[in-house]
Amino acid sequence: MGVVMLYAAGIREAIVSNDLEKMIAVAEQAKQTVREQKDLSAALLELLDAIDALKK
Repeated sequence: MGVVMLYAAGIREAIVSNDLEKMIAVAEQAKQTVREQKDLSAALLELLDAIDALKK
């Protein structure tokens, strides 16, 4: 399995595939992505705050 951008839909697709190897590969990729982008949620919240501030 090659590297693909992970989205919730891709993770759910792996779940319903019942393909254990695919599920393990997607889980490993998801864990790696979370490690690399651990501040993504915080950055998004900051961006949304900045957008709100500019709208005022």
